Amino acid sequence: MSLTLPIGKRKGTVTPPFSKSHLHRLLIADFLGGNFQRLAPSPTDSEDIAATKRCLLALGEDTNTPVLDCGESGSTLRFLKPVAAALKKHPRYVTKGRLAECPGIDYPELECGLHELPGNVSSQFATGLLFALPILKGDSEIRFNTPLESRGYVDMTLQVLRQSGVTITETPRGFLVPGNQTYTAPVNVEPERDWSGASFFIAMNYLGSEIKINGLNDGSLQPDRALPELLKKQGEVIDVSQCPDIFPPLAVAFAGKPGTTTITGIRRLRLKESDRVKSTSDLLTNLNVKHEIAEDAFTIQGQSQPFSPNPTTILTYGDHRLAMSAAVAATNSQNPIAIDDASCCAKSYPSFFAQFSSLALI
Repeated sequence: MSLTLPIGKRKGTVTPPFSKSHLHRLLIADFLGGNFQRLAPSPTDSEDIAATKRCLLALGEDTNTPVLDCGESGSTLRFLKPVAAALKKHPRYVTKGRLAECPGIDYPELECGLHELPGNVSSQFATGLLFALPILKGDSEIRFNTPLESRGYVDMTLQVLRQSGVTITETPRGFLVPGNQTYTAPVNVEPERDWSGASFFIAMNYLGSEIKINGLNDGSLQPDRALPELLKKQGEVIDVSQCPDIFPPLAVAFAGKPGTTTITGIRRLRLKESDRVKSTSDLLTNLNVKHEIAEDAFTIQGQSQPFSPNPTTILTYGDHRLAMSAAVAATNSQNPIAIDDASCCAKSYPSFFAQFSSLALI
């Protein structure tokens, strides 16, 4: 679904969806605790949350060979592979888009003992094991052989595990996971609103909009809560290795104000729904913003004038975060911005463009 975004700063109120990261974890803990109430499909579910719900329901069926349709959700696939193995299931996994090309770990069987993981590929590998290992008969250890990135997501996992009655002990190189543990579904824990989805409206405010964002938890463990603080560092070198998902709106925000900023820690962004280094570069090129790319750094020459986009449709590459970043750019543009696919936002924020359209122009 192509869409032309009217230009101009916005004013109004929005409510972000529930945090995908938090809700994925609560759903898995509910399932392992034997409570399926929250697994019922909802018309407001993002595509990724819908994928986790249907896969958990399939895992609960009386078969050892369920079909788990993960869609494009890397969280669903990486979290549930070790969980399924711990439950002695042998699923057939169905994926879409670039997910099959992304790094993964297969678990034909899952045994207690030592599990060594790279910490700099995806924290989702650690989360999957942290959910799965407690239900095995014996004790286990997770040991990282490279420094752990996106640590905040693992902290979210540990928080949900504690709320589910599961005990994990941190070590200098990883975690000790006692076996024979029993989950208590955290049904009284409500999912938080999504800092990641809110990041696009926060970036719009940085460029002069006046949008009130409802429901955010300032004490959240969500890594993307870092965006407001990072925006204060324009003109410096900043590292997004712990919060890579906010790179696209951060780049557009820095592009719209004067100052040269270098964003590091971008290597893993090449493995997302799109190659987000390239796709964000393409977006800035369309906006006529000067920038340079190195292996693990992206330097942006911010400008004092509004963007002057080329009169062509911006490609989103089917990436929800690129489509929403284009909306950020529209609030600081001299000309309307057209995108080739607005429907891709259903992956994380189905109501994004409806909420964006509801905002008044200043």
